[in-house]
Amino acid sequence: MDWTKDYFDDIYLKYFLLAQKEERTKEQVDFIEKFLEKDSYILDAGCGIGRHSIELAKRGYKVLGIDTSPIYIKVANETKSQLKLENASFDVMDMRELSFENTFDAIINMWSSFGYFDDGTNEHILRLFFQALKKNGFLIIDIENRDYLLKYFIRETFKEREDGIFILERRKFNPVTSVVSTHRYIVGPNIRKDYLRHIRIYSLTEMINIFKQVGFSKLEYYGNYNFEKFHVDSERILIIGFK
Repeated sequence: MDWTKDYFDDIYLKYFLLAQKEERTKEQVDFIEKFLEKDSYILDAGCGIGRHSIELAKRGYKVLGIDTSPIYIKVANETKSQLKLENASFDVMDMRELSFENTFDAIINMWSSFGYFDDGTNEHILRLFFQALKKNGFLIIDIENRDYLLKYFIRETFKEREDGIFILERRKFNPVTSVVSTHRYIVGPNIRKDYLRHIRIYSLTEMINIFKQVGFSKLEYYGNYNFEKFHVDSERILIIGFK
């Protein structure tokens, strides 16, 4: 079952996407920009409401943002129109079905937008990314670090929003599949919904091996957006593969 179809809705938009701070987006795009050449054409795969795409377009790059959610693509296109950014475009598209070949100078897959499916499908997505890149192009994937997540595993969180909404999350880790399953409950005035999310979490070693299997010839990896050297207590894995 594809959990992503029901998970990324207008409630997720309100409480998780629109809540992201502009400073964080700029910090993340600063990291991406270190690898870009002038006039680069970038694919933002799993773009959500386009916060990275919009910021990259503001800086003069040509960007295509794709996501499976028509709601989020609509928001991204509205923002693009308001800012009159002709170098950004957004389309509803599934990264599992990409058909581009030698098209992009860079592909970005940010903020834990990888690992949504089984191992075979996740690797298939990486092969499609590789195929879509021009020679010497690069892919950046940003995910949670498996080692950190397990060392400091949080089984339950409970938050109250200013509008009286309560968000409860309960998490389980499957050591055989390396999948973290999260059951999220959202309760408040006139609302009661729950969601299930299943994300395959990876170690850096696993990501390096998959990148190499797919064909990336040169790799770099960091523990955060400040280019800190990766270590076991790095909260995130930022891995860059060059074609």
